[in-house]
Amino acid sequence: MTSKLDDSILIERLRRNDRKAYSDLFDGYFDKLFTFALNMVFREDVANDIVQEVFIAIYEKSILKNYQGSLKAYLYTSVRNRCYNYLRDAKVEDRNMALYAEAAVYSDNVDMIDREEILEKIREVLDELPEKCREVCLLRFVHGYKYSEISEQLGMNENTVKVQLHRGMDKLKHCFADYDFTLILFVLAVGLEYM
Repeated sequence: MTSKLDDSILIERLRRNDRKAYSDLFDGYFDKLFTFALNMVFREDVANDIVQEVFIAIYEKSILKNYQGSLKAYLYTSVRNRCYNYLRDAKVEDRNMALYAEAAVYSDNVDMIDREEILEKIREVLDELPEKCREVCLLRFVHGYKYSEISEQLGMNENTVKVQLHRGMDKLKHCFADYDFTLILFVLAVGLEYM
């Protein structure tokens, strides 16, 4: 299923509840969607479940009944959103792997020297932040704490945590305007784990 014409015909067949259309949809997209999900979550069982859930939702809820956009875009967006939901609720290691996946996708050409330069610059920026702001950023991105956990650990309300995090992010974004920010988050999460 690669052409828009094929997809539009397939959507029409799905709307008519053509059982063979569901099979064609699965056969045409499962492997690609599975690979896409696997590159985000790094677990075959989870990637398989996520893609299966997308197909089940289409089958059970007739989601495409009034849908007018691209079938391919809908499927990839659905899988991506479910991967993000999984990673949001997952352990720190899985979240760090997700950052790595995104950094790999967007920044294939960054070599080890660039990574070390970025890591050093991140340290400098973090050192310039006010103490509470720095602590919030480290707890969030390096240790994977949720807002509520940071709030409890530092004895501040969640809104203050969000404000401090926003300030830290703004400073990092400003200092790294020439870089892909996903890469910066990856280096922050993986490269500063010892702090």
